[in-house]
Amino acid sequence: MNLPGRAVAVIVLMNLAQLPVAMRQLLVVLLGHHNTGSFATAGAASAACGLGLAVSAPLYGRLLPRFGDRVVLLGSGLAHLAALSGLALSTRPTAFVALAAAAGLATPPALSSGRSLLPRLVPAPALTRAYAVNAVGQELLYVGGPLAVTLSLLLTGPAGAVFAFAAVGSLALVGNALVVPRRHGADAADRAARPAARRTVRTLLGVHLGYATCMGAMWVLVPAFAAGAGHPDQAGVLITVWSVGSLAGGLVLARRGRLADPRRAYLALLATMALTSAVLPWPRTVPQMAVALAVFGLALAPWLAVTDGLMARAAPAPHTAEAYGWLQTVGQLGTALGAASSGAVSDRFGTTGAFLIVPAALAVAVAVALTRRRALSAGPETAGPPAPEPDVSLPGGRVAG
Repeated sequence: MNLPGRAVAVIVLMNLAQLPVAMRQLLVVLLGHHNTGSFATAGAASAACGLGLAVSAPLYGRLLPRFGDRVVLLGSGLAHLAALSGLALSTRPTAFVALAAAAGLATPPALSSGRSLLPRLVPAPALTRAYAVNAVGQELLYVGGPLAVTLSLLLTGPAGAVFAFAAVGSLALVGNALVVPRRHGADAADRAARPAARRTVRTLLGVHLGYATCMGAMWVLVPAFAAGAGHPDQAGVLITVWSVGSLAGGLVLARRGRLADPRRAYLALLATMALTSAVLPWPRTVPQMAVALAVFGLALAPWLAVTDGLMARAAPAPHTAEAYGWLQTVGQLGTALGAASSGAVSDRFGTTGAFLIVPAALAVAVAVALTRRRALSAGPETAGPPAPEPDVSLPGGRVAG
């Protein structure tokens, strides 16, 4: 089943609007060192930016249904553009960290808005495909984004790169605001389902904390492994191979479309990630690690797509966007926990021992999911609207944009 044109537009535009956010911490570190001459300031600014996003994401999710997606997206986008512009020009350490925190707080809720809208834009049989295509779009973002950062740095320097990414993201955000439909309130069925939905959402958030801890550790350990193997310049290649594996898994799910039992798929894909991560401590060369990362990545995008689908089914309108906001908050906290713990363990015991954090975090996530699997079955199924008239369609398995 093809995806309706408006759904395709929302997926493409929300991912383009996410580009400056996805690359922001990398840009903040590079810019911070360039503008202030201090990696300590750059690191503090990066942490402040992530903390700001963790605080504001669920708040924006609550504001989206109250004031409408367009108002919140454009208002936060304007504040975000102003904060990034000030950041690009700031050379005082205190001001730089403060502006980075402001940029995090003003992060436009493009992902929360788009994910929560997809069930209204896509017929229920095609909803898994829509979330899979979105997961593929995010992987493309993380494959192409660092290359775009490198090119921008060569052409314009750190400040120019920040301005360029902010401009692209702002234009995409305006386009996204123009294509989103109006919100609607909760109906009686939604209100009746809230207690069960809260249990489901809490379970998804608890599992996501384990996943995010694993991801935070990976972003530290992959570069550390490359350096330990004598090829620090190959860290980017390893990250790209990992993303390509995830991209391949997402394309398979996008082509397949609807799942017979999303909850069973959620558990199976999570268990697959845990099992494939168990080999990560064993590689000793860059080619060996590349194979391990490619296999580990295969279940990543599909699992994220199924997570998005379960959240959409569980969180009743108008609380869906807020639930996705909390998912981002948990993701930021877990990433920080994984990065900090893996860095400390790696310094003391080496990367081989530190890589054990990854399967351990995923094993905890699997245990939470299995213990609370009854909660995963709670919450209303998203029926979705009648199939809208598609003006632009996306064939199964083909990525738009």
